[in-house]
Amino acid sequence: MTSNVSDLLPEQMDELVATFETLDSNGNGVIEFEELQTALEICGFKMARYQVRDLAEKYDVKQRDGMIDFEEFRALYRELRQSDFGSNLHRMVKSRSDLMTHGSKTGSNDVKHSVRLEEQVAFADWLNKNLAADEDCQRYLPFEEDGSDLYKKCDDGIILKVINIASPDTIDERVLNKGENLSLFKRNENITLALNSAQSLGCVVVSMGASEVVAGTQHLILGLLWQIIKVGLLADVNLAANSELRALFGTSEASIEDIRSLAPEQLLMKWVNYHLERAGSKRRIANFSDDIKDSEAYAYLLQQIIPKESGNGMHSASDILQQREHQTRAELVLQNAELVDARVFVQPSDIVAGNSNLNLAFVANLFHKFPSLPEPGEDGAEDGAGGVGAGGVGAGPIGADENHAGFGADAFLIDETREEKTYRNWMNSMGVAPRVNYLYTDLRSGLTLFHLYDLIRPGIVRWPRVHKTFHRMRENFERLENCNYAVELGRQVGFSLVGIGGEDLLEGNVTLTLALVWQLMRAYTLAILSKLAGSAAAGKRIDERAIIAWANQRLERGGKSGRLASFQDLAIADARLVLDLIDCLRPGSVNYANVLEGTTEAERLQNAKLAINLGWRAGAKIYALPEDIVEVKPKMVMTIFACLMQLDFESPATVKLAASPVSTTSNSSAGGDSLGSGSASQQ
Repeated sequence: MTSNVSDLLPEQMDELVATFETLDSNGNGVIEFEELQTALEICGFKMARYQVRDLAEKYDVKQRDGMIDFEEFRALYRELRQSDFGSNLHRMVKSRSDLMTHGSKTGSNDVKHSVRLEEQVAFADWLNKNLAADEDCQRYLPFEEDGSDLYKKCDDGIILKVINIASPDTIDERVLNKGENLSLFKRNENITLALNSAQSLGCVVVSMGASEVVAGTQHLILGLLWQIIKVGLLADVNLAANSELRALFGTSEASIEDIRSLAPEQLLMKWVNYHLERAGSKRRIANFSDDIKDSEAYAYLLQQIIPKESGNGMHSASDILQQREHQTRAELVLQNAELVDARVFVQPSDIVAGNSNLNLAFVANLFHKFPSLPEPGEDGAEDGAGGVGAGGVGAGPIGADENHAGFGADAFLIDETREEKTYRNWMNSMGVAPRVNYLYTDLRSGLTLFHLYDLIRPGIVRWPRVHKTFHRMRENFERLENCNYAVELGRQVGFSLVGIGGEDLLEGNVTLTLALVWQLMRAYTLAILSKLAGSAAAGKRIDERAIIAWANQRLERGGKSGRLASFQDLAIADARLVLDLIDCLRPGSVNYANVLEGTTEAERLQNAKLAINLGWRAGAKIYALPEDIVEVKPKMVMTIFACLMQLDFESPATVKLAASPVSTTSNSSAGGDSLGSGSASQQ
């Protein structure tokens, strides 16, 4: 289905863009089935799910992946704007007084993007408080009360070191360019460092580069800040980091895997519901928007969690709920929060309007300050609310399930491994939907895997074969069909999947799931290298041996004495070889005064941290961790060198291939053939 939009007036095109961005509530560039249904309900159209699904399928004509991108939405828009739905949709967007618009240029088109004023205000306030003690940020603070100067003050990248608040020690201060009146080159380096470090944490920075930040592109900067803040707020909202969260499950029959798979947002909703039950309220929440607009949940929550010694002058829940006006209730709730320095992120109007981002942030902050949960083993630790609320876990005895016999309650304390975390962050940074929180349950539908395959080799997924939604009575069978198809695609692109079947993915088999995910990450990386190599590869495909040959050629050309024997070479452990390679790619970028001898593990770790940060600053999209270099983890080490090779290939003046012939076979310890010249969509 195609559409001609030449008949749209400029103001109609502006309306089109604003409408799309308003409906794209999670900012992933597509309108998902759930978002479209919500939009219809806001417009006053209560439609059955099958009707909404039919509408989405009518216009989902590109990949047929259950999502509508801007071009597909444009076709839908042209038809609906002449209907009753179109006029209602128009009123919905135009009535959003909290939206500000700013212009940008895409190709030959001038487009407008929306920015939510209340989020601009909230994030500026949060930055004022959290960067107040940072010496490098003093000259930028405080931001204006309305946050209007936020974008300009990000143009040298210093403010973006806020990443270290979300994930401590991610950005190495030794790599950051500091001082006033930095050159454009130095500012670009700082911003590139920040963007690539954020991407390594799972943030989506597609279509965003240093130039957009320097130019103060509001919707991109605000979106990035929200992702960074969210990473920090939700990082420890899990059972491994907070074992007292066990109390939320009481005596539940849910499997350990199901409980661990709950997203942080779901755990926070369950935490709120736990305290609502403790307070004797019958109210429960299933979202951070509509369910909190009347402030009833907040009134009881704060009354329950604020310590008595800190609650002098506090408004009781009953007093708050006697107020008829929701705005008044919200103000009283926030006055209570102010007593304990927890009045952050939201204003009364944000509660009444149901701003889901800001209310999520408000609740997450409350959780960190006053979890008010019994420690495991204390009285009351096993008699929490039986239901998960939005999480969907019911009541019954908790213990080891058939897949985790013997784990018992200690299974909650098992944190994800570094390998699992790296894969999860990589997938999320690709903008996959739904977002991955726990590998072994979130991949069971196969949908995330299909999106990754489509990035590696566009068009390979036959979307009509994919179950995008599941029928209640056939869900397990439909998921298995998806998983079988995911394995089939893996074999089609040359993965080594001996002994791996769809049932292994469906059951969350750890070893076999990791084997597939690793090959996806490897294939994505090598496919991009092959695409960048282009005709210079003479039909050859990039593999591990080609990467090693390239690295040694660059080291030799740069006058460095070190050589790379393999990705298991123990000489990698002190990171000096990686640092030398970066210095060859960006001469003079490594200040060797900061490079330690590497005789101790602590020194090696500092070198590795420096190397990854310098790689980020140069433009390499590295996901591996410093520990991977020190411990010489061959899979992650390979991705580091591959990312540096990609960086070199992206430089126009670079000789694209090593002098030695490019190998057509793989020596990967993980097994599996290279992808040949199949292309990958770069993120």
